[in-house]
Amino acid sequence: MNRSRKILALVISRLPHKALRAAAYRHLMGYRLAKGTSIGFGVMIAVDRFTSGADVTIRRGTSFIGPISVTLGEGTFIGRWNRFECGDAAADPRQAHMGYARRFETGRNCLINESHLFDILGSITIGDGSWVAGFASQFLTHGAGTMNRDIVIGEKCFLGTAVRFAPGSGVGDRVIVGMGAVVTKRLPESDVIVGGLPAKVLRARTDDDGYSFERTW
Repeated sequence: MNRSRKILALVISRLPHKALRAAAYRHLMGYRLAKGTSIGFGVMIAVDRFTSGADVTIRRGTSFIGPISVTLGEGTFIGRWNRFECGDAAADPRQAHMGYARRFETGRNCLINESHLFDILGSITIGDGSWVAGFASQFLTHGAGTMNRDIVIGEKCFLGTAVRFAPGSGVGDRVIVGMGAVVTKRLPESDVIVGGLPAKVLRARTDDDGYSFERTW
């Protein structure tokens, strides 16, 4: 990542109004921000490609840094102090044989709350209507000796506080991931609750679970 682009992104992040920040990211950085995209104070975006759908909100202090491609679906809400990052070395041509995807994507109406870490050496995909709730979760797509590094979260999932997703892991649709769970592999089942270390299916979901997954922001 060119140092001058990082400096420019830092300057843009400090502009005094969200409309100015969005306009500067469009015209100076070349990002594709749809109508209604709201960029909070201190939001730093210094990536290869950035696209947001309509009515996307990114709250203050969140950063997108590194040679990555970011696509945020319509209505996505990203809270404060989240980190989406990848080291510049991943884009070195000498690393091409590693097949680093360097891609982050959300579907429509996703929620990412506050203070989460997304390591985007591989690919991280979050399906329509899914919530990364709570605080301090980690999504890691790097690891010694692994080529199976991509993480996939299905549609209308609810991920509790301080969950961990290892390289190559993921969950199916309409899954609740309990607080503190460590997901170490793909759990393809849908309509279930998972938890534990390592995470496993605990039981099927029922109507009493109390999660509607409807947009509330």
